[in-house]
Amino acid sequence: MSLLQKPVAELAPLLKTKQVSPLELVRECLERIEKTEPLVNAYISVLDESALTAAREAEQEILQGRYRGLLHGIPYSAKDLYFTKGVRTTGGSAILAEHVPTENAVAVDRLAAAGAILVGKNNLHEFAYGTTNENDHYGPCRNPWDLQRVTGGSSGGSAASVAAGSSTFSMGTDTGGSIRIPASFCGVVGLKPTYGRVSKRGVIPLSWSMDHAGPLTQTVWDAAAALTELAGYDPGDPGSADVPGEDFTAGLNEAALDIKGLVVGICPQYYNGLLQPAVAQAFAQVLAWFEAGGAVIRELTHPTRDAFSVGSIITMAEAYTYHEKNLEQCGEKYGPSIRYRLEKGQYLPASAYINALRLRQQDRQIWESLYREIDLYLSPTVIMPAFPIGEKTVQFGPDAVDPRTNPVLMYLTSLGDFNGLPVISLPCGFSEEGLPIGFQIQGKPFAEMQVLQAAYAYEQTHPAIRERKCGLWK
Repeated sequence: MSLLQKPVAELAPLLKTKQVSPLELVRECLERIEKTEPLVNAYISVLDESALTAAREAEQEILQGRYRGLLHGIPYSAKDLYFTKGVRTTGGSAILAEHVPTENAVAVDRLAAAGAILVGKNNLHEFAYGTTNENDHYGPCRNPWDLQRVTGGSSGGSAASVAAGSSTFSMGTDTGGSIRIPASFCGVVGLKPTYGRVSKRGVIPLSWSMDHAGPLTQTVWDAAAALTELAGYDPGDPGSADVPGEDFTAGLNEAALDIKGLVVGICPQYYNGLLQPAVAQAFAQVLAWFEAGGAVIRELTHPTRDAFSVGSIITMAEAYTYHEKNLEQCGEKYGPSIRYRLEKGQYLPASAYINALRLRQQDRQIWESLYREIDLYLSPTVIMPAFPIGEKTVQFGPDAVDPRTNPVLMYLTSLGDFNGLPVISLPCGFSEEGLPIGFQIQGKPFAEMQVLQAAYAYEQTHPAIRERKCGLWK
């Protein structure tokens, strides 16, 4: 078995006890990138030299007894929105093709301090404004489970690199579902922490009040390990929450497998008639597992479908504000579909944006009330499995819509960005074509531990799903 098929939970003890060296692991990772990249296109930049240098340093530190922790010597990748000192950060756009930051994003610095080794910058939907990862400038990212299908986006390269084994874990961003959609399509775990839990300083924004930074990993435990190093207050980020971090792996043990007594909310009226049959069947099995474990399933009348459209208004207005100058000065450098979506933001009246902010506050108050009655909220992650690259339309209920201009893929994920609550997506089954299907667990503000525990309990009792790998490993 390749080392890269092992999650962080298995690699960390091997590195700590010197059974595996960081240099060996990083070399294998770079070889895996070289092998899979012509097929997957998950990377925009690969950092061979700096990764090998960091691996040698990590090896010396561990040999000298200076082991930093669970991520020491672990190779990872990052969506090409994260600033990296001395390494170009393109945002997936031609506009920033030669942009080389002079400092790292805070998240990159925190992972470096933990000893993690950055091996490359991932392909993404241009400026994170899309859900298919069909990039006009760097080419489409291809799903490792079926190379003719989309990865989902906008963190498609991040999810694909984890699924293909060309990184042990990756960093993505989530504004309407951009961590969780590709996690679902690529059969990996995607964690969107509570808004403000992880610093976004040094990350190119899409929508400052809806953006979240978080990891994509092989397992729930790995997500907890990454969050342990990422979480914490950053006074330089205006959106950062002054909430202390914690060891999120500490609660993932035998006790976490007991879900008896959990009150789990669902809202079938939100997605009835929209789920493709394979997704509906997989999610029904998830609910049956929770019930069999002693959880109480409670149907809710919230969320409403207004939240889906209102969140899009906020993103559109804030995205246009960030890109306004570039649209005026070099608009022709944007991909056509992204330019169209961005330019629409200039026609939004101020009242629409203000009313959307007001409705979001009301929505958060509703969720605060709901969480006095429930512990967690569950839903499918996406209403369908991955579809072919270039597919002109997909079904959204009775309508055939263009997934590049219609936010159909983020219909179920956008709620977690709108309310800012912590959500994790993890695999729960496969379609008849063998494509991954995911579901998501949402929790109370800053209750990542409970979310991770419920996800861990499900994952540990479904080893066949957890251990299944894409065809690129054959």
